[in-house]
Amino acid sequence: MKLIVKAKKLNKRKSVPAYLPDPKNIAGTVNENFVFEGEEVLNTPNPSLGKWYRDRDNYFYWGGALNILEEPADDQDSQLAVTDNGILEKIPITPSVKKKIEQVVNVFETGSGEGDYAQLSIFADYSDPDTGTRIRQITYGRSQTTEFGHLKELVGEYIDNNGRFASEMKTYLPRIGQKPSLEKNEPFRDLLKKAGKEDPLMKTTQDAFFDSKYYQPAFAWFSANGFALPLSMLVIYDSFIHSGTILSFLRKRFSTPVPSNGGDEKEWTENYVTARHNWLSTHRDPILRKTNYRTQCFIEQIATHNWNLWLRINAHGVMIG
Repeated sequence: MKLIVKAKKLNKRKSVPAYLPDPKNIAGTVNENFVFEGEEVLNTPNPSLGKWYRDRDNYFYWGGALNILEEPADDQDSQLAVTDNGILEKIPITPSVKKKIEQVVNVFETGSGEGDYAQLSIFADYSDPDTGTRIRQITYGRSQTTEFGHLKELVGEYIDNNGRFASEMKTYLPRIGQKPSLEKNEPFRDLLKKAGKEDPLMKTTQDAFFDSKYYQPAFAWFSANGFALPLSMLVIYDSFIHSGTILSFLRKRFSTPVPSNGGDEKEWTENYVTARHNWLSTHRDPILRKTNYRTQCFIEQIATHNWNLWLRINAHGVMIG
């Protein structure tokens, strides 16, 4: 087919990269409106990077910056003012990789790769600062936010979005996160379950909520500290979901600096996983001890060198990918 370059500039490569960024195989650049005859590469090493095309001279081009000549180029796309490096290679976690990361953590939280938006559990896992005792609390949703954590924010956003059960939930909003816990309040628990099962707006609210409250802060930490590999992002995101952040006391158990400070990314990630696995496996709280399947999964991915998450992942008995 005849193809035309719709970006201002586009890298041509000696081979289809297995990961990005990969400056080593760049053979040169072509400019906007460059026309060539090419064919789609059917077997690429990393399908999450999108389509790639090969010309007659055996150079390769990223399909996101190309149009079939017969189709008009979208010259209104502001992103096309930069090369494919600027569009793609500065985003190490593509949408399909992000989805896989979220699916693995969804399994850890609810047993389902797509997440169970209606799942509600009760755990005595809130440490009451006033009494020093553990309080039973509601844990709810696709990625399981807690009553004394961010459940009030989630319910508030659902109410603001005018969900089907919003008016009924308004009466409970001031009580969420206050003692005594609502864990024994059957009408409130039933409302949460019904909203998760029956109202699509609860699902979209949860998707936006968990992304802004957990995934984006995890990705900001990942980026600010110089990480680039999908498995590292999975490890970091899971720590944010499970523990609220990257645990500083675990970082003190090994000396490897983060990549932005000159450390080796794979070494840091493996060391953090090992430290977290040992902490969970020996924790005095049996609830936490039982969650070491999370870090065991990461240990297995490291052992198989699944740093780009190309291989299928056994996430606590559920196959992802």
